[in-house]
Amino acid sequence: MDRETFFKTAFKKILKSGFSLIEDHPVIDYLENITDETEEKKVRPPGAHPSEQQFQDRCTGCDACMSACPVNVIFIEDLEKRYPLLYPEKQPCIHCAGYPCIQACPTQALSLEHGSTLRVLT
Repeated sequence: MDRETFFKTAFKKILKSGFSLIEDHPVIDYLENITDETEEKKVRPPGAHPSEQQFQDRCTGCDACMSACPVNVIFIEDLEKRYPLLYPEKQPCIHCAGYPCIQACPTQALSLEHGSTLRVLT
């Protein structure tokens, strides 16, 4: 059976059965129960100001921290605001020697004075 015939036949069977062929399938149940729990944790880069408002007031979205990151784990939140963030479960920060991302920040939105821990966004 060729691909076109297969899909035509499958589609006709699904329509005739009123979708009951797939409604009770375990894969469909799984897909329907996927929730936002799979949403990735977002964190600010090392040295981010502890106050999110202060961080946003200082960050100009210049992308210097992202460009300076030797392992390319710093991304931007959106194209308009351009606030840097990391997705540690996908690509973790390795806390490079000398923190080039912090050193590159011209506005002190990232600074060693704020510590080097990653601040989770809520």
